[in-house]
Amino acid sequence: MVLKNKFEKNEPILTTSIVAERLGITPDRLRTYDTEKLINTQRVKTGKVQKRLYSLYDVEWLQCLRILVKDHKMSISSIKILLQILYKNPSIILPKNEIGEVLHEMTINPNFKPVVKNF
Repeated sequence: MVLKNKFEKNEPILTTSIVAERLGITPDRLRTYDTEKLINTQRVKTGKVQKRLYSLYDVEWLQCLRILVKDHKMSISSIKILLQILYKNPSIILPKNEIGEVLHEMTINPNFKPVVKNF
């Protein structure tokens, strides 16, 4: 039998509590990001409880969100609008600063998708 020696970055393997601890935020904050459609978690039913699971791509995405929210004091609604603009206009030249770098990282992440309807 051959065992996989590493996980794929898109495999949902991390629980809410682990991701929250690693990012230094509360599980409630993670659920808020999910509710606000800033991230789509994989849900797995274990008995009567449904758990959210995160992939390594999800964690990278969340790290970018945290930089924008915590370090640059951006609101969730402004991030959603920015992401929508970038989604609809992929040729936009981003600024050569930390915000531009973070937004670029978000646009190359598989989680990058439209987040605001009817924009």
